[in-house]
Amino acid sequence: MHNAAFRALNLNYVYLAFDVREMDLEKAVNGLRAMGSPGFNVTIPHKIRIISFLDELDESAEKVGAVNTVVIKDGGARGYNTDVYGVEKALRGRNLTRTKPAMVIGAGGAAKAASVALLDLGFRKLIIANRTIEKARELASRIRSMGCEAEYCGLDKAGDLAAECGIIINATPLGMHPKTGETPLRSSEIPENSIVLDMVYNPLKTRFLREAEKAGAEIVSGLEVLVYQGAKAFE
Repeated sequence: MHNAAFRALNLNYVYLAFDVREMDLEKAVNGLRAMGSPGFNVTIPHKIRIISFLDELDESAEKVGAVNTVVIKDGGARGYNTDVYGVEKALRGRNLTRTKPAMVIGAGGAAKAASVALLDLGFRKLIIANRTIEKARELASRIRSMGCEAEYCGLDKAGDLAAECGIIINATPLGMHPKTGETPLRSSEIPENSIVLDMVYNPLKTRFLREAEKAGAEIVSGLEVLVYQGAKAFE
């Protein structure tokens, strides 16, 4: 996507992917600074830890507490979060039922961004479901500090609480290639006429989205979030 944009605009840049171990994250950031890189994107599992190695954060990253885009200018590294924009754009204009709670599955960087996007879209009650209950509790507490009602639960209870939700977002890697058979919820646990967004985009239609479709929900592919956040990051 970025390389196609570089070619179209005749910009002398190239977009490359690198696997970076957690123990090498600081070295990677310093190396990119030293090479004069204008910036880079960050994905799981580094979206939160990367903050320790940056000089400043913009308002979106500060609010979320996670970074997915870094701009390096004059030697300084500034972190941004374009996932919030991506989720908002993917959902805005749809028939959102803000009187019902919204559920976010996950408690990492993507879940934090999805939660902030839902608050910006006008939702006033969020339910955080996560495998590690302590992380779900922490995110729920963060959401409450922003003036929104929030509950939390383990993944084993998500199906029970999902019944009351108007929108459900999967912000975990469940269902991502190669483990495409995984899903956080089954069709029997997904409310009919709800909106279901899966931030996983490989495969394009995850098992979670297929289960949601079977339940009669409106589905939103993670590819939409990817494209919108990528366009914002490109700016």
